[in-house]
Amino acid sequence: MLRSIAITLLTLVISITLKAEADLRIAVASNFHQTLDTLAKQYQSAHPKTQITLIPGSTGKLYAQIANGAPFHAFFSADSERPEMLEQNGLAQQSSRFTYALGILALWQPGSKEPDLSKAKTLAYAKPELAPFGRAAKQSLHTFQLPASPPRHVLGSNVSEAFNFALTGAADSAFVSLSQLIKLQIAPQEYLIIDPSLYAPIEQQAIALSDYPETLDFLHYCQSESARQIIKAAGYHIPKERVQASRL
Repeated sequence: MLRSIAITLLTLVISITLKAEADLRIAVASNFHQTLDTLAKQYQSAHPKTQITLIPGSTGKLYAQIANGAPFHAFFSADSERPEMLEQNGLAQQSSRFTYALGILALWQPGSKEPDLSKAKTLAYAKPELAPFGRAAKQSLHTFQLPASPPRHVLGSNVSEAFNFALTGAADSAFVSLSQLIKLQIAPQEYLIIDPSLYAPIEQQAIALSDYPETLDFLHYCQSESARQIIKAAGYHIPKERVQASRL
Protein backbone atom coordinates (compact mmCIF):
# COMPACT_ATOMS: atom_id res chain seq x y z
CA MET A 1 0.00 0.00 0.00
CA LEU A 2 2.74 2.44 1.03
CA ARG A 3 4.75 1.46 -2.01
CA SER A 4 1.77 2.16 -4.26
CA ILE A 5 1.33 5.59 -2.69
CA ALA A 6 5.04 6.33 -3.07
CA ILE A 7 4.99 5.37 -6.75
CA THR A 8 1.90 7.53 -7.32
CA LEU A 9 3.57 10.53 -5.62
CA LEU A 10 6.78 10.02 -7.60
CA THR A 11 4.81 9.89 -10.84
CA LEU A 12 3.04 13.12 -9.87
CA VAL A 13 6.33 14.87 -9.07
CA ILE A 14 7.84 13.78 -12.39
CA SER A 15 4.72 14.94 -14.22
CA ILE A 16 4.82 18.37 -12.52
CA THR A 17 8.55 18.68 -13.22
CA LEU A 18 8.14 17.87 -16.89
CA LYS A 19 5.30 20.36 -17.17
CA ALA A 20 7.40 23.03 -15.49
CA GLU A 21 10.20 22.37 -17.94
CA ALA A 22 7.76 22.84 -20.83
CA ASP A 23 6.54 26.18 -19.46
CA LEU A 24 9.22 28.58 -20.67
CA ARG A 25 9.73 31.98 -19.07
CA ILE A 26 11.64 34.22 -21.45
CA ALA A 27 13.01 37.66 -20.64
CA VAL A 28 12.86 39.96 -23.65
CA ALA A 29 13.96 43.54 -24.35
CA SER A 30 10.87 45.71 -24.70
CA ASN A 31 11.57 46.68 -28.32
CA PHE A 32 11.41 43.02 -29.37
CA HIS A 33 8.48 41.97 -27.18
CA GLN A 34 5.77 42.08 -29.82
CA THR A 35 7.90 40.37 -32.44
CA LEU A 36 8.91 37.60 -30.05
CA ASP A 37 5.25 37.18 -29.13
CA THR A 38 4.53 36.49 -32.81
CA LEU A 39 7.39 33.99 -32.96
CA ALA A 40 6.26 32.31 -29.74
CA LYS A 41 2.72 31.86 -31.05
CA GLN A 42 4.02 30.40 -34.30
CA TYR A 43 6.20 27.99 -32.35
CA GLN A 44 3.43 26.99 -29.93
CA SER A 45 1.07 26.20 -32.80
CA ALA A 46 3.49 23.42 -33.77
CA HIS A 47 4.41 22.56 -30.15
CA PRO A 48 1.15 22.79 -28.17
CA LYS A 49 2.68 21.17 -25.08
CA THR A 50 5.14 24.02 -24.68
CA GLN A 51 3.78 27.18 -23.09
CA ILE A 52 5.84 30.35 -23.42
CA THR A 53 5.53 33.33 -21.09
CA LEU A 54 7.32 36.53 -22.10
CA ILE A 55 8.61 39.00 -19.51
CA PRO A 56 9.47 42.33 -21.21
CA GLY A 57 11.63 45.09 -19.79
CA SER A 58 14.74 47.15 -20.35
CA THR A 59 17.85 45.14 -21.16
CA GLY A 60 19.70 46.54 -18.15
CA LYS A 61 16.96 45.69 -15.66
CA LEU A 62 16.39 42.20 -17.06
CA TYR A 63 20.10 41.50 -16.90
CA ALA A 64 20.17 42.56 -13.24
CA GLN A 65 17.25 40.25 -12.47
CA ILE A 66 18.96 37.31 -14.18
CA ALA A 67 22.23 38.01 -12.36
CA ASN A 68 20.26 37.93 -9.11
CA GLY A 69 18.72 34.54 -9.86
CA ALA A 70 15.45 35.32 -11.65
CA PRO A 71 14.03 32.02 -13.00
CA PHE A 72 14.15 32.71 -16.73
CA HIS A 73 14.86 30.03 -19.34
CA ALA A 74 16.18 32.38 -22.04
CA PHE A 75 17.06 36.04 -22.56
CA PHE A 76 16.47 38.09 -25.71
CA SER A 77 18.61 41.17 -25.12
CA ALA A 78 18.71 44.44 -27.06
CA ASP A 79 22.50 44.28 -27.04
CA SER A 80 25.33 41.75 -27.26
CA GLU A 81 27.14 42.83 -24.10
CA ARG A 82 24.80 41.43 -21.46
CA PRO A 83 24.41 37.96 -23.01
CA GLU A 84 28.18 37.79 -23.35
CA MET A 85 28.62 38.71 -19.68
CA LEU A 86 26.11 36.06 -18.63
CA GLU A 87 28.01 33.49 -20.66
CA GLN A 88 31.38 34.55 -19.22
CA ASN A 89 30.04 34.47 -15.66
CA GLY A 90 28.61 30.97 -16.02
CA LEU A 91 25.00 32.15 -15.77
CA ALA A 92 24.00 30.93 -19.23
CA GLN A 93 24.46 27.94 -21.47
CA GLN A 94 27.79 27.99 -23.25
CA SER A 95 27.72 28.33 -27.06
CA SER A 96 23.98 29.12 -27.12
CA ARG A 97 24.42 32.85 -27.77
CA PHE A 98 23.48 34.22 -31.21
CA THR A 99 22.51 37.47 -32.91
CA TYR A 100 18.83 37.38 -33.82
CA ALA A 101 18.38 40.94 -35.12
CA LEU A 102 19.95 44.34 -35.74
CA GLY A 103 17.86 47.14 -34.25
CA ILE A 104 16.99 50.19 -36.34
CA LEU A 105 16.70 53.61 -34.68
CA ALA A 106 14.11 56.11 -35.89
CA LEU A 107 13.07 59.64 -34.96
CA TRP A 108 9.29 59.90 -34.65
CA GLN A 109 7.28 63.13 -34.63
CA PRO A 110 3.55 62.26 -34.47
CA GLY A 111 1.49 64.23 -36.96
CA SER A 112 4.55 65.50 -38.83
CA LYS A 113 4.88 65.46 -42.59
CA GLU A 114 8.63 66.01 -42.49
CA PRO A 115 10.38 65.22 -39.17
CA ASP A 116 12.65 68.01 -38.03
CA LEU A 117 14.30 67.82 -34.62
CA SER A 118 15.06 71.55 -34.72
CA LYS A 119 11.34 72.12 -34.09
CA ALA A 120 11.16 69.77 -31.12
CA LYS A 121 10.15 71.11 -27.73
CA THR A 122 10.16 67.82 -25.84
CA LEU A 123 12.31 64.85 -26.85
CA ALA A 124 11.83 61.35 -25.45
CA TYR A 125 14.26 58.47 -25.55
CA ALA A 126 15.29 55.55 -23.37
CA LYS A 127 17.90 55.95 -20.66
CA PRO A 128 21.27 55.29 -22.34
CA GLU A 129 22.62 53.38 -19.36
CA LEU A 130 19.70 50.94 -19.43
CA ALA A 131 18.71 50.54 -23.06
CA PRO A 132 20.79 50.24 -26.26
CA PHE A 133 18.23 52.28 -28.20
CA GLY A 134 18.71 55.10 -25.69
CA ARG A 135 22.45 54.88 -26.10
CA ALA A 136 22.06 54.99 -29.88
CA ALA A 137 19.80 58.03 -29.56
CA LYS A 138 22.35 59.88 -27.47
CA GLN A 139 25.15 59.01 -29.89
CA SER A 140 23.22 60.34 -32.88
CA LEU A 141 21.93 63.52 -31.25
CA HIS A 142 25.03 65.59 -32.05
CA THR A 143 24.38 65.25 -35.80
CA PHE A 144 21.08 67.12 -35.65
CA GLN A 145 20.55 70.83 -35.85
CA LEU A 146 18.94 71.77 -32.55
CA PRO A 147 16.97 74.93 -31.80
CA ALA A 148 18.55 77.80 -29.85
CA SER A 149 16.52 76.57 -26.90
CA PRO A 150 17.23 72.79 -26.84
CA PRO A 151 14.24 70.49 -26.34
CA ARG A 152 13.46 69.20 -22.88
CA HIS A 153 14.59 65.59 -22.57
CA VAL A 154 12.17 63.00 -21.20
CA LEU A 155 13.84 59.68 -20.42
CA GLY A 156 12.06 56.34 -20.21
CA SER A 157 13.44 53.19 -18.62
CA ASN A 158 13.13 51.47 -22.01
CA VAL A 159 12.28 52.25 -25.62
CA SER A 160 8.61 51.33 -25.09
CA GLU A 161 8.26 54.08 -22.49
CA ALA A 162 9.90 56.56 -24.84
CA PHE A 163 7.46 55.50 -27.56
CA ASN A 164 4.49 55.95 -25.19
CA PHE A 165 5.62 59.47 -24.26
CA ALA A 166 5.22 60.45 -27.92
CA LEU A 167 2.07 58.39 -28.40
CA THR A 168 0.29 60.09 -25.51
CA GLY A 169 1.54 63.59 -26.30
CA ALA A 170 3.90 63.84 -23.34
CA ALA A 171 6.65 64.47 -25.91
CA ASP A 172 6.40 65.84 -29.44
CA SER A 173 9.43 63.86 -30.62
CA ALA A 174 10.97 60.52 -29.70
CA PHE A 175 13.79 58.22 -30.66
CA VAL A 176 12.23 54.80 -31.00
CA SER A 177 12.66 51.44 -32.66
CA LEU A 178 11.48 51.20 -36.26
CA SER A 179 9.71 47.98 -35.32
CA GLN A 180 7.36 49.88 -33.00
CA LEU A 181 6.32 52.20 -35.82
CA ILE A 182 5.73 49.35 -38.23
CA LYS A 183 3.69 47.45 -35.65
CA LEU A 184 1.26 50.35 -35.27
CA GLN A 185 1.36 51.18 -39.00
CA ILE A 186 2.57 54.73 -38.36
CA ALA A 187 2.67 56.78 -41.57
CA PRO A 188 6.24 56.86 -42.99
CA GLN A 189 6.18 60.66 -43.34
CA GLU A 190 6.02 60.93 -39.54
CA TYR A 191 9.40 59.36 -38.92
CA LEU A 192 12.99 59.37 -40.07
CA ILE A 193 15.25 56.33 -40.10
CA ILE A 194 18.56 57.35 -38.57
CA ASP A 195 21.74 56.66 -40.51
CA PRO A 196 23.19 53.55 -38.76
CA SER A 197 26.72 54.93 -39.14
CA LEU A 198 25.82 57.54 -36.50
CA TYR A 199 25.50 55.06 -33.64
CA ALA A 200 27.06 51.81 -32.49
CA PRO A 201 25.29 48.80 -34.03
CA ILE A 202 22.31 47.64 -32.01
CA GLU A 203 23.26 43.99 -32.21
CA GLN A 204 20.53 42.12 -30.40
CA GLN A 205 21.49 38.71 -29.03
CA ALA A 206 19.67 35.86 -27.35
CA ILE A 207 21.05 33.22 -25.03
CA ALA A 208 19.75 30.12 -23.24
CA LEU A 209 19.69 30.28 -19.45
CA SER A 210 18.67 26.65 -19.01
CA ASP A 211 19.51 23.39 -20.73
CA TYR A 212 15.89 22.28 -21.05
CA PRO A 213 15.31 20.74 -24.49
CA GLU A 214 12.32 23.06 -25.01
CA THR A 215 14.48 26.11 -24.42
CA LEU A 216 17.13 25.06 -26.89
CA ASP A 217 14.52 23.98 -29.44
CA PHE A 218 12.75 27.35 -29.28
CA LEU A 219 16.04 29.22 -29.74
CA HIS A 220 16.82 26.96 -32.69
CA TYR A 221 13.45 27.86 -34.21
CA CYS A 222 14.22 31.58 -33.77
CA GLN A 223 17.23 31.11 -36.07
CA SER A 224 15.21 29.39 -38.81
CA GLU A 225 14.53 31.07 -42.13
CA SER A 226 10.80 31.42 -41.39
CA ALA A 227 11.59 33.17 -38.09
CA ARG A 228 14.16 35.43 -39.78
CA GLN A 229 11.55 36.59 -42.27
CA ILE A 230 9.12 37.43 -39.46
CA ILE A 231 11.85 39.43 -37.74
CA LYS A 232 12.71 41.27 -40.95
CA ALA A 233 9.06 42.13 -41.66
CA ALA A 234 8.74 43.49 -38.13
CA GLY A 235 11.26 46.27 -38.79
CA TYR A 236 14.66 44.77 -38.06
CA HIS A 237 17.62 43.83 -40.16
CA ILE A 238 18.75 40.29 -39.80
CA PRO A 239 22.45 39.42 -39.53
CA LYS A 240 24.60 39.91 -42.63
CA GLU A 241 22.16 42.36 -44.19
CA ARG A 242 23.23 45.88 -45.02
CA VAL A 243 21.30 48.58 -43.16
CA GLN A 244 19.90 51.29 -45.42
CA ALA A 245 19.09 54.71 -43.97
CA SER A 246 16.87 57.49 -45.21
CA ARG A 247 18.18 61.05 -45.46
CA LEU A 248 19.01 63.17 -42.43
